[in-house]
Amino acid sequence: MKVAVFALVLICLGSAWSCVGSQPLDSSSLNDIQKFSRRYAESTIASDISKIVDSMVQKNFVNFLLNQREKKSEPATDDPDRRIFNDLLKKEFVMWIQRKGEAFK
Repeated sequence: MKVAVFALVLICLGSAWSCVGSQPLDSSSLNDIQKFSRRYAESTIASDISKIVDSMVQKNFVNFLLNQREKKSEPATDDPDRRIFNDLLKKEFVMWIQRKGEAFK
Protein backbone atom coordinates (compact mmCIF):
# COMPACT_ATOMS: atom_id res chain seq x y z
CA MET A 1 0.00 0.00 0.00
CA LYS A 2 2.80 2.42 0.92
CA VAL A 3 4.60 1.61 -2.32
CA ALA A 4 1.47 2.35 -4.34
CA VAL A 5 0.97 5.71 -2.62
CA PHE A 6 4.64 6.58 -3.10
CA ALA A 7 4.43 5.67 -6.82
CA LEU A 8 1.29 7.78 -7.21
CA VAL A 9 3.00 10.76 -5.58
CA LEU A 10 6.00 10.35 -7.89
CA ILE A 11 3.76 10.19 -10.94
CA CYS A 12 1.93 13.35 -9.89
CA LEU A 13 5.17 15.17 -9.19
CA GLY A 14 6.65 13.98 -12.47
CA SER A 15 3.67 15.22 -14.46
CA ALA A 16 3.77 18.56 -12.62
CA TRP A 17 7.49 18.96 -13.38
CA SER A 18 6.96 18.01 -17.03
CA CYS A 19 4.23 20.64 -17.34
CA VAL A 20 6.45 23.27 -15.78
CA GLY A 21 9.42 22.27 -17.94
CA SER A 22 7.44 22.32 -21.17
CA GLN A 23 6.32 25.92 -20.75
CA PRO A 24 8.80 28.67 -21.52
CA LEU A 25 9.56 30.93 -18.59
CA ASP A 26 8.54 34.47 -19.29
CA SER A 27 8.88 37.49 -17.04
CA SER A 28 5.40 37.13 -15.53
CA SER A 29 6.00 33.53 -14.48
CA LEU A 30 9.36 34.56 -12.98
CA ASN A 31 7.59 37.30 -11.01
CA ASP A 32 5.03 34.77 -9.81
CA ILE A 33 7.81 32.45 -8.66
CA GLN A 34 9.58 35.29 -6.86
CA LYS A 35 6.35 36.41 -5.18
CA PHE A 36 5.63 32.85 -4.11
CA SER A 37 9.12 32.34 -2.70
CA ARG A 38 8.94 35.69 -0.88
CA ARG A 39 5.56 34.80 0.64
CA TYR A 40 6.91 31.40 1.62
CA ALA A 41 9.93 32.99 3.30
CA GLU A 42 7.75 35.54 5.11
CA SER A 43 5.40 32.84 6.37
CA THR A 44 8.34 30.73 7.50
CA ILE A 45 9.78 33.67 9.44
CA ALA A 46 6.37 34.44 10.94
CA SER A 47 5.97 30.82 11.98
CA ASP A 48 9.41 30.78 13.61
CA ILE A 49 8.68 34.02 15.44
CA SER A 50 5.35 32.64 16.60
CA LYS A 51 7.04 29.53 18.00
CA ILE A 52 9.63 31.64 19.82
CA VAL A 53 6.98 33.93 21.32
CA ASP A 54 4.89 30.92 22.40
CA SER A 55 7.87 29.37 24.17
CA MET A 56 8.62 32.70 25.90
CA VAL A 57 5.00 32.98 27.07
CA GLN A 58 5.13 29.41 28.41
CA LYS A 59 8.35 30.11 30.32
CA ASN A 60 6.93 33.32 31.76
CA PHE A 61 3.78 31.50 32.86
CA VAL A 62 5.79 28.76 34.58
CA ASN A 63 7.92 31.39 36.33
CA PHE A 64 4.75 33.21 37.43
CA LEU A 65 3.33 29.99 38.89
CA LEU A 66 6.59 29.23 40.69
CA ASN A 67 6.71 32.75 42.15
CA GLN A 68 3.12 32.47 43.36
CA ARG A 69 3.93 29.15 45.00
CA GLU A 70 6.96 30.66 46.76
CA LYS A 71 4.89 33.60 48.00
CA LYS A 72 2.30 31.26 49.50
CA SER A 73 4.91 29.14 51.24
CA GLU A 74 6.75 32.07 52.84
CA PRO A 75 5.54 32.95 56.34
CA ALA A 76 4.31 36.49 56.79
CA THR A 77 6.65 37.56 59.61
CA ASP A 78 6.63 41.21 58.60
CA ASP A 79 3.20 41.79 60.11
CA PRO A 80 3.75 43.33 63.59
CA ASP A 81 0.29 42.32 64.85
CA ARG A 82 0.95 38.72 63.96
CA ARG A 83 4.36 38.84 65.67
CA ILE A 84 2.77 40.21 68.86
CA PHE A 85 0.06 37.55 68.72
CA ASN A 86 2.67 34.79 68.29
CA ASP A 87 4.68 36.15 71.24
CA LEU A 88 1.57 36.16 73.42
CA LEU A 89 0.77 32.59 72.40
CA LYS A 90 4.29 31.47 73.27
CA LYS A 91 4.08 33.16 76.68
CA GLU A 92 0.69 31.59 77.39
CA PHE A 93 2.00 28.17 76.36
CA VAL A 94 5.08 28.48 78.58
CA MET A 95 2.94 29.59 81.54
CA TRP A 96 0.53 26.67 80.95
CA ILE A 97 3.43 24.18 80.89
CA GLN A 98 4.86 25.68 84.10
CA ARG A 99 1.46 25.41 85.84
CA LYS A 100 1.13 21.77 84.73
CA GLY A 101 4.67 21.10 85.95
CA GLU A 102 3.82 22.59 89.37
CA ALA A 103 0.70 20.46 89.60
CA PHE A 104 2.76 17.26 89.26
CA LYS A 105 5.26 18.20 92.00
